[in-house]
Amino acid sequence: MAGHVFVVRGDIRKLACDAWLMPCDYKARPGAGWFPCDYSGPCHADSFPDGQRVQRLPGWPDDSPTPWLVDVGGFEQLDLSWYLNGVREFFDAVHRSASGPPRFLRAKRLIAMPLIGTGAGGAAERAGEVIHELLPELERQAKQRDVDIALVLKNTSSYAAAQAERAGRNTWPDELTPALQKAAEGLADRAVKGELALFLGAGVGTAAGLPDWGKMLQDLAVQAGFSDPECKALTKVRSSLDQATIVERRLKDRSDTLGAALQRIFERGRHYALTHALLAALPIHEVITTNYDQLFEAAWSNNVPRGISILPNKMLADTPHWLLKMHGCLSQPDRLVLTRDSYTRYNEYLPALEGIVQAFLVTRHMLFVGFSLTDDNFHRIVDAVRRMRSEVPGNSRLGTVLSLGDGGLVESLWEHDLHRVRMLDQPTGDGFPLPEAARRLEIFLDYLSMKTRTMAHLLVGRRFDSLLTGGERRLRDSLLTFVTELTTDADFDSVRQTVAWPQIEQLLNTLGCSVATNSRQKSAS
Repeated sequence: MAGHVFVVRGDIRKLACDAWLMPCDYKARPGAGWFPCDYSGPCHADSFPDGQRVQRLPGWPDDSPTPWLVDVGGFEQLDLSWYLNGVREFFDAVHRSASGPPRFLRAKRLIAMPLIGTGAGGAAERAGEVIHELLPELERQAKQRDVDIALVLKNTSSYAAAQAERAGRNTWPDELTPALQKAAEGLADRAVKGELALFLGAGVGTAAGLPDWGKMLQDLAVQAGFSDPECKALTKVRSSLDQATIVERRLKDRSDTLGAALQRIFERGRHYALTHALLAALPIHEVITTNYDQLFEAAWSNNVPRGISILPNKMLADTPHWLLKMHGCLSQPDRLVLTRDSYTRYNEYLPALEGIVQAFLVTRHMLFVGFSLTDDNFHRIVDAVRRMRSEVPGNSRLGTVLSLGDGGLVESLWEHDLHRVRMLDQPTGDGFPLPEAARRLEIFLDYLSMKTRTMAHLLVGRRFDSLLTGGERRLRDSLLTFVTELTTDADFDSVRQTVAWPQIEQLLNTLGCSVATNSRQKSAS
């Protein structure tokens, strides 16, 4: 299994990885925007050693992905090979310093980097050329170092350009079998048509250092003061709901609460996983989750400029994107659903949300990721949908489950309701290669996101001219001419009043050609 290059859209500072490239100038001084708001450590190194362009940023917390300062501050017309040499030195330095297993229980180390040189580095107007030269270099580094690499793009245009470039390269690893490619292409087709919604379970967060359900209950037991024999005895209690109830009572005896204990556990998840970032880049509007953490919201916010409604607590009127948190959110720790009592009271507090889940199981194709399909509430919700669908002939299945391996007889409970796509065919259990299967899922999602790519945001501006065909350039030029002539017309306000204008404006904005910006520029002049 050679290393793989992932293309994701997001914030590189928040990605769960082993190391990442922090661009800087020849004085080893990066821009302030590369640091979190609450960062209080050193913001630069003293200087680079003679003849070198790479060094680790001193003083960074050991429990966070390691940033490496790399001098990529060039100037216009500088040969692109200079930037690529900096990339090679970066991977040399990271490779020499590597020790111990990969972070976050991954099968391979994950090294992240931005699109170098295209900010203040001198190659902003040649971003398309940088992508064309950088991707094959990253593929060589991934193979040579046996590491995974994430090229993290911050804006829509760069992301679309990188996806378009590698779509033509067709360099996908053997782990992505023809059957997995076909399954991903089917899901991509649904996503592009607006038919796909997501259902996320606890397994999505494990690559960000968060515990699965069983490990979470054991961590809670430790906080409640359980001895080792008591922790083992707790696992013998048949229902996880009852396990949580027992822990909750012991916490109360210690003047503690279940919500506060859960917050302490999930504090370790400060960086979202590669899986979060890949899912957040899909063209979807609705997401349902049983997770308490806020990592998917953090990843999705990079792709949704108008914001996200978080149901049931945070409603935004002007966004079509929403995330339903079935079991509550860490932002309201006293309303988390975990114990038997909280499950019993579920309908009392969240009856409308149950109806939303049922509606989307009927009207969307649900993609389940990291979800075991054993949740009691979910079984009750699906049962009502089953009864309704049984009366309608010819219904398709509710959705697709992405599973790491063969779940055995439990899978038969859902064989008439859900398609199942396995990353590995072997049974899960002791000895199951979990990190390898989880990595194959990441590659599957990477392929899926590439298949939902759009060229829309490449059609304006000239930074990515080198990636466009002749026909695409002509289309781009015609669009820009149309917008310029229209917005500079003295009678533009009358155009705005027409019935057709809102649809045309929406299309132009989708293509990355903001009519509002053009009209403001006209007013300013």
